[in-house]
Amino acid sequence: MTSEQHDEPTPAAAAPAGAAPNAGAEPPMIKLCGLRGTDDARAAVLAGADLVGIVLVPGTRRYVPPPTATAMVRTIRDTAAEAGRFTPEIVGLVGQMSLAVATQLVTSTGIDSVQLVGSDEDCLRIADVLAPDTPIIRTIAVGEDSHVDALRAQVEMWEQRGARIVFDAKVDGELGGTGHRIAGDLVRPLLSGARRGLAGGLTPDNVAAVIRDLQPAMVDVSSGIESHAGHKDPELMRAFVAAARAASIDDIDLDSLHELAAAPHERAAAHDLGAAPQAHDASGATSSSSSPPAPDPTEPT
Repeated sequence: MTSEQHDEPTPAAAAPAGAAPNAGAEPPMIKLCGLRGTDDARAAVLAGADLVGIVLVPGTRRYVPPPTATAMVRTIRDTAAEAGRFTPEIVGLVGQMSLAVATQLVTSTGIDSVQLVGSDEDCLRIADVLAPDTPIIRTIAVGEDSHVDALRAQVEMWEQRGARIVFDAKVDGELGGTGHRIAGDLVRPLLSGARRGLAGGLTPDNVAAVIRDLQPAMVDVSSGIESHAGHKDPELMRAFVAAARAASIDDIDLDSLHELAAAPHERAAAHDLGAAPQAHDASGATSSSSSPPAPDPTEPT
C-alpha cells in the first residue's frame, strides 16, 4: 500500500447566495466501483476513473476474493503505465470482518485506501487499527427515515478522524451497489464539505444532472455501469466518465462526450476527496486477463 502527502487545499471562495453546495468548485472525482476481474480493472483505467473500487466483504454482491483482487491491483497499475494514463486510487471496500482479516486484506492485496461499510461500531474498530497509515473513506447510508441532524453528527465524527465521506442509499440487508437513489432534498444540506461524495442510483444518463444539482465532491457508481447484474460494461464506464466530466460544460454534443471518454486522463489528483496515490513502477509482473465471476442468480439486482 502506498500513500502520498498532499498540501492543504486552498479554501474555495464563498458561493453566491442561493447557489448549490460547492458551487464553483472543481468537477467531482469519479469512482467506478464493484469491479470484479482484471478485464473490469483494465476498462476502468482506460475509461479515465479517478478512483476504482473492489469489494472485499465476503458474502456480498460483487465480492472479490483476495487473490483476484491482488491481480486486479497489478492490472490497474500496469495498464496505467503501459497506456500513459493516470493511475487511479485503488479502494478496497471493507467491513463486517475481524480486525486481523481487515489488516491482512490491506497488506496482501496492495490497495491504496479502504472504504468502510456497515455499522459505526464495526467500522470504528477497523479504522482505529488501520489509521493513520491507510486512508479511510466512510460510506454513510441515507434512508427515508434518516434525520439530517443525526447524519451531520455522524459525518462530523468521521471527518474529525480524517475520513472522506460518501453518502449512499440505505437498503436493508445491503451494503451498497443497489441502484437506489437518495432523495436530493435530504442529502443536499450534507454535501457542503469538499470531502463529501455521493453514490446511489447514478447512471450515465443522470449523473450530469445530479452533479449540477447537488455538486458532490465525488460521484461513486457500480450498478449504473453494468449491462446486467454484476457485469461491468466498458461502454457504460466510458459514458459515465464522459457525462460526469461534461457536467459543467454547456451545450455539449454526443460526439464531444465520446471524445472526452476516449481522451487520456491527465488531471492531477490534487482534489482533496480523490487525492490519488503515487504512480507505481511498471516493472512488476503483469497479470493475465480473467473474466469476472458470474453473479449469484439468487441475489437481487
